[in-house]
Amino acid sequence: MHSPPTRLYVDNTVREAIDLLIEHHMYNLPVVNRDEVFVGEISTRRLTGLLLPDSISMDMGLKHTGFMRETLKDLHQRLNNVSDQLISQYVDTDINVVYPDSPLMDALTLLYHNKYIRIPVLDPDNQQLVGGISFITLLRALEMEE
Repeated sequence: MHSPPTRLYVDNTVREAIDLLIEHHMYNLPVVNRDEVFVGEISTRRLTGLLLPDSISMDMGLKHTGFMRETLKDLHQRLNNVSDQLISQYVDTDINVVYPDSPLMDALTLLYHNKYIRIPVLDPDNQQLVGGISFITLLRALEMEE
């Protein structure tokens, strides 16, 4: 497990989330409330959806977009429209977690079957975020065993 994890708070903005994802070269980040209780995750996939026109991002949206002529300016305008919004409305709350005393196989199985990049590790008593475990974390631990 690596700790303390880089994280966002539910009252951070979309712009702050993007800045932190870029700064740390990450694809998703855990989100906590101000008591450090785990709430969910925000991902680049979810934020990418904010850049799409509604006709594509909505359920049953357009599948073929060859006729659309979007520019970086169009994407920039969409991003500006949401950059001051709180990330709380974009957080995925359906995230599998593990605990410090969870079997290693539980984390490894979640990483493999659910294609997670990192599994949040929570304190079982208060659900506070205490760390994260990723395949890279496991590889580093294996190297240290040699």
